[in-house]
Amino acid sequence: MLLMSKRIKNAEAAAPVLDLRQFTIDYFAFFNAAVQPLDRRKQGPLEVTLPADLAEHFGKPTLKLGFHQVTPGSELELVAHGSRLFDRMLALLDRRGALTMQALPNRHPSSQELMTAVRPLNASIAGLKMQEQTRSLYLFNWRITYRADDKREELYAVVLDEQGQRVPLLGETHTNGDGLDIEALWQDAQPVPQEQDEEGYLLPPKLPPMTHLVRLAESARKYAIYHADLRCVTHEAEILPRLYQVLNRITTYYGQQIEEVYESHDPTGEKRRALEADLDRKIAEEIENHRLRVQVNLYSYAVIQTPVAVAEINLSDGKRQATLHVARNRYTGSIQRPTCHACDRETTTVALDRNGHLCCDECVSQCGTCQEIVCADCGVAECPFCGKANCEQCGQSCWACGERACAEHVARCPICGDSVCLTCQVECGECGTRQCRSHLRADAVAHADGSHPLICSDCATRCPSCQQYSAQFGVCASSGQRFCTNCLITCGECGRQVGPGFYQRDPSGKAYCLDCLDECPRCGQLTTDTVTCVQCGKEGCKQCMGTCDFCHTTLCADHLTGQSDCKHQLCAEHLATCHIDNAPVCPVCDEPCAICGHYHCEEHAALCRRCGQIYCRSCVHWSGLCNTCGSLEQDATPVKVTGEPWARDPQVAELVAHYRWRRVSNERFYIFVGDSNFFSRAVIVVARGSGGGQIVTARRLGADDRLRDLFGDD
Repeated sequence: MLLMSKRIKNAEAAAPVLDLRQFTIDYFAFFNAAVQPLDRRKQGPLEVTLPADLAEHFGKPTLKLGFHQVTPGSELELVAHGSRLFDRMLALLDRRGALTMQALPNRHPSSQELMTAVRPLNASIAGLKMQEQTRSLYLFNWRITYRADDKREELYAVVLDEQGQRVPLLGETHTNGDGLDIEALWQDAQPVPQEQDEEGYLLPPKLPPMTHLVRLAESARKYAIYHADLRCVTHEAEILPRLYQVLNRITTYYGQQIEEVYESHDPTGEKRRALEADLDRKIAEEIENHRLRVQVNLYSYAVIQTPVAVAEINLSDGKRQATLHVARNRYTGSIQRPTCHACDRETTTVALDRNGHLCCDECVSQCGTCQEIVCADCGVAECPFCGKANCEQCGQSCWACGERACAEHVARCPICGDSVCLTCQVECGECGTRQCRSHLRADAVAHADGSHPLICSDCATRCPSCQQYSAQFGVCASSGQRFCTNCLITCGECGRQVGPGFYQRDPSGKAYCLDCLDECPRCGQLTTDTVTCVQCGKEGCKQCMGTCDFCHTTLCADHLTGQSDCKHQLCAEHLATCHIDNAPVCPVCDEPCAICGHYHCEEHAALCRRCGQIYCRSCVHWSGLCNTCGSLEQDATPVKVTGEPWARDPQVAELVAHYRWRRVSNERFYIFVGDSNFFSRAVIVVARGSGGGQIVTARRLGADDRLRDLFGDD
């Protein structure tokens, strides 16, 4: 009956007349009615002689059916989608196809496969019991109706087992071709014969409890709703273009109507507003008409009985026993093996662990202490200290890290009393007592290798200076107080160790104890070194005493004179003045005249036009030449400069080879003047005493310089 219901739904979807005519023939043949064609046409009318039960349903013993347009008043009745007779045919299916009970045949009677389905690893079979059972599959057919601007219907089947788990069907995307073939199942299944009572009356079929059927139907409905949600995506994608076309047509029509309303004909705008309101109403109506509505109804259900052979096997390893069940579907031949206790997957190889759990080969573990087998769920854990696997009975959990360690590698902490593994315990770097790492603190004083070992609270002492804990302490030689070695320093004078507040550092950073420091008689500050004025013999620290910036002699402030311009301090011996007007001159900032050796101020300085150096005004002639350059013709000495170290300098290399050189000198400079045959002249000034000569200036002179020497300035 369910197969007939599916065929009629397929006929509704296909819609050709030939299919509907063939379905009608199959329909009445299914109910044992005689069907005869009235003519030889392929799509011609039929005459159906009904049995008594169908005659009562249709109200007449004989039907004459047509599949084209039927002339009113004729004896033919129209069979088409929506016709009165076709609806009565559907009503009969709805009434008689709500429930069916079918039984599948026994195709695999052999039980040898059950004996070889499971292979024990560490146990033997202590008992075996075979049973023949019947297990049921529940097939729920759901009619899903999709209503929008059109109407669509489909039948969706959901198959559940007795535990409520869904059985995948052939053709579904996630079955990979291994799903249940419903068409083949209906062809092989046979109706379950109804039992009779003592008087010969048929008894109603034995069904599961109603509460169980309701739970199964609710589970199947969830799958049907999920399927309908997926189909809604496709249906809505088809509805939206149609909705867009309708809305576009409506808005175009009303837009034209609104544009044709002139302001002169509608001064108040009432007609325009009425058209706009009508447009909004039409749009809302079309949106509501195209809104997809889904209805899921239970169309029918079937109970399919499947023959199953069950082998109950008792396994024993000599200490413990466990029972497993292996079932074989007599219809499909598939074997249901026991599942692993740890991974919950079916397994062929079965091991019996210490707790009586059945597990697969991949989930078997062995304790390294008691050598017992345990499953992955009961589990073994590696000891964090030695790495050996131990079970729950042989190991002990660490309160610190939560890991399970060997019993011999767990100790009680002497401070908190918790059982902690040896990995979480550390020996004190001073006393060697092993305890929890959380009770130890790092020594603030680094050892010779740069490490900061952990020390316990008994060995750790807080330093009164830095407030850090350490076991490395020393005694201050000045106060007798104990400080950590980080806070103690060694006096740079006497070598004793002193603590904070009992030493002082000099400007270089070197530390001295207070006993090795002297008090400055001038400022009262402690100092490691006092100096004496060479003039008056007074003593003081270096901050209170001064030094001549020229001769670097130590003097007191009374015997030093500060320069107003450069702030240099000078002793009385090295105070200098301009030899022309006795104006103060700093010998540190200003050099004496290179010719006469006297100091001069800036006002009495003059520049030589040939060598380009500054001299005092007394040593520069009115012609612009210094006395050294002016003595060139009388005192100059011809020289070869190519061998001089400074001659290789790039700035004079081009000048050296093209001139004949003569040299004059004074206290600080060698002045080389070069003449050529073309009345050109060059000058090179080299500083004396510079270790090979340092070039001060080098330049070519004009021809007028040589002409002046020959003919004078006039």
